[in-house]
Amino acid sequence: MTALFQTSALADHQLAQALPLVQISWPEIDLPSWLDFARGIREEGGGLLVLKEPEDYICGVVAYRRQTGLDGAVLSVPLFIVADLANRPHLAQALAEAVEQLGRQLGCRIGHMEFNWRQARLIDHLRRLGWPAESALLERRWE
Repeated sequence: MTALFQTSALADHQLAQALPLVQISWPEIDLPSWLDFARGIREEGGGLLVLKEPEDYICGVVAYRRQTGLDGAVLSVPLFIVADLANRPHLAQALAEAVEQLGRQLGCRIGHMEFNWRQARLIDHLRRLGWPAESALLERRWE
């Protein structure tokens, strides 16, 4: 599936270009917040991937970091976004395949992805692709 698309590391000069995609699920994120997030992921030893269509348009973004969990090495994905899921669900499949390949390359046995409530359709689609909900993430914000 990924043959139609290309994944690559998100370069610094592409960060602003990827922001509108991030804002699909997090519309309140502005450029300084996005740049801080990207910098933090990289400082933690992780990275950012983009999925590009043959026309070189960014259609997916993933942030990742390798962590150690109780079951061994885990590829943690706090950001997984694809554009246009309603019309082209194969984009999610291509990006999920890239995440799995990356996890295997990094020696991870498990992949964890985080989503917000705006991504319900994406979650349903990924469950059908073999990513079941195995845990829950509860969140409380402090002012």
